[in-house]
Amino acid sequence: MAEPFDPDGFTIEPSASGRLLCGGCAPEDACRLGVEFAGVQDGALRCDVTCARSWQGGPDVAHGGWIAAVFDDVLSMAALRTEPRLVTRSLEVSYLRPVPVERALTVLARMDDHAEGRWEVSARMSLATTGPALATARAELRTRRPDHYARHADWLARQPMSPNGFDTEG
Repeated sequence: MAEPFDPDGFTIEPSASGRLLCGGCAPEDACRLGVEFAGVQDGALRCDVTCARSWQGGPDVAHGGWIAAVFDDVLSMAALRTEPRLVTRSLEVSYLRPVPVERALTVLARMDDHAEGRWEVSARMSLATTGPALATARAELRTRRPDHYARHADWLARQPMSPNGFDTEG
């Protein structure tokens, strides 16, 4: 008999190819956002990424949601190497210039501060490692409580469903 799945036992560990991937990308061993770990540069985690045309928000420019998702992924990666049980508490993105689709981009992420389960990280997205910033981000990450996902499942089970099947506000 198989062990029951424990969602709170979930951690992000290196995949078979050595990548740190979210729960949605890990089964395919490939990041759906296109993020590839490229090493460390001047003390910052460096990731290479290209926005696929399918993430286009306007003519030849990346959707802001794709940019935010890439930052969330890379900022988490900066801390995941030392803490595999993280969740994002807050994410702030500054969109400085349009981010082009189908062009090689670099994201550099740094650990700014860490104390008692709280991680502050920042990142910069550019066309090249030395090019001007296209967008920047800051995030606060937290070490996940042991019952994080169980508490969420309990809360969600208590929320009423609307007649059309979508969750109501609450």
